[in-house]
Amino acid sequence: MLMIMQTRQPRPSRAFSLVEVTIAMAIAAIAVVTLLGLIPQGMETMREAGDKAIIGRIHQQLLNELQMTPFEDETGGSLLDEYDDMEVYYDAQGEELGFAKGGGSDIEGSFEHIYTARITIGASKAPESVGAGDYEGFTFGGNEVNPYVKPVIIEVAPVSGLGENFDWSSEETRSLISTYQSIVVKMGQDFTNEN
Repeated sequence: MLMIMQTRQPRPSRAFSLVEVTIAMAIAAIAVVTLLGLIPQGMETMREAGDKAIIGRIHQQLLNELQMTPFEDETGGSLLDEYDDMEVYYDAQGEELGFAKGGGSDIEGSFEHIYTARITIGASKAPESVGAGDYEGFTFGGNEVNPYVKPVIIEVAPVSGLGENFDWSSEETRSLISTYQSIVVKMGQDFTNEN
């Protein structure tokens, strides 16, 4: 009797070849480089969103302060006019650092401010950021300018690094300025036509 012995061939081990590993590493490298390329864009978007949030908060804070200011004092003069042509300086969180009347003072540039706001109230000429046109005032159904309504223009700009050299009327800085237009009204007045 003849006995046949069968020998088993050892199975080749299941591993990746050098070509497969190289292709996988190339795909992973492309994915990582692509993701790293998106980081600066994401950071810029986050910075812009933060700027917009703080600028909106500065605007709202100034507008609330103006609305809480009495429209006129005992002599009939307008207390709101004290805010006209005022610049207010803010830090990176939108906290007020100081202010200057007329767009220049000893404190301007003496500290690091990140945002600057400029207030224009009832001016006969609008600022450059809103077209610099002549302005007479509000009328309601007639030709007379209503003395109980004052236009308010608040301009806010992130000026980090520009400091005291920020020029509100320059074409280069115009894109940095966020402009908000509103009105402040003396309450308790009758605005209807009396005919």
